[in-house]
Amino acid sequence: MQYPWTSALVTGASSGIGEAIARQLATAGVDVTVVARRTDRLEEIATDHPGVVVVAADLTESTDVSRVAELLNDPAHPIELLVNCAGVGASGPFVDGSIDIYHQLIDLNVSALVTLTHAAIGPMGRAGRGWIINISSLGGHTPGPSFAVYSATKAFVTSFSESLFEESRKAGVVVTAVCPGATRTEFGETAGAVGDDLPAMLWQTADEVATESLEAAARGRAVRVTGTINRITGALTTVMPRAVNRRLSGLVTSKL
Repeated sequence: MQYPWTSALVTGASSGIGEAIARQLATAGVDVTVVARRTDRLEEIATDHPGVVVVAADLTESTDVSRVAELLNDPAHPIELLVNCAGVGASGPFVDGSIDIYHQLIDLNVSALVTLTHAAIGPMGRAGRGWIINISSLGGHTPGPSFAVYSATKAFVTSFSESLFEESRKAGVVVTAVCPGATRTEFGETAGAVGDDLPAMLWQTADEVATESLEAAARGRAVRVTGTINRITGALTTVMPRAVNRRLSGLVTSKL
C-alpha cells in the first residue's frame, strides 16, 4: 500500500519486527533512521538500502535515550513516523529472576518508550500530522505467569498508546499499539519464548507482523492485534472471567 509518511525513525531495528519494519519502509522509499545497539546489524540494512541513517544507541542508558529524543525534536529533520520497537523480555518464576534485569526491562519497554513518544508527539502535533507505532504484545492483554514483568510492561504500552490515540487524534497524530502474538524472532529466543509445543498456526513471521503494523498505522487504527487467530484470542480475553484468563495464560506460557 501507499504509505502517508516520508520519514521514519525505528528503534530496535537490528533484528526481528523492528528490522522488518525498517526494511519495508526503506523499500517503499521512506527516509529511515534505524536505532539499536548492534551497529553491524544496522549497517547491513544501510548497505541493502542506501540512504538509511544508522544511529547506535543503547536505550537502557538515559544519555542515549536523550540523544535519540533530540533527533525526534529536530525541526530541520522532522520525523513523521516513530516506531518504538526496542524491547526485551524475561521468563521464568518472578522470584527466581534478577531484579536488575527486571529494572532494565522496565527501563527499555516503558521508560524509553515514554520518553521517545513524548519527544515525537509535540512536534507532530504542531505540524498537524504524525504517526507513532508502539510495539506491545498480545501478552499484555492478560496476566502472564512466568512472564510477569514483561506482560505488565506490555499492558502499560497498550493502555498508554490508546490514551494518547484519543488525546492526539484531533491534532492529526495517530498513535497505534501493535500487539503481536507468537512471532519467530531472536527476541523470542532471548526471552525464553521458543514455543516448540505451540501449534505452527499460532506463529507469525516478523515480516507478517511488520506489514500489519504499518497498514494499521496508515489506516489510523488505535490497536492492532496481528494475526487472525490472535485477534480472536484477544477478543475472547475481554469477555472471559479474570480467573479463567489467568489459568489459560498460564497454560500457554508454560509451553513457551
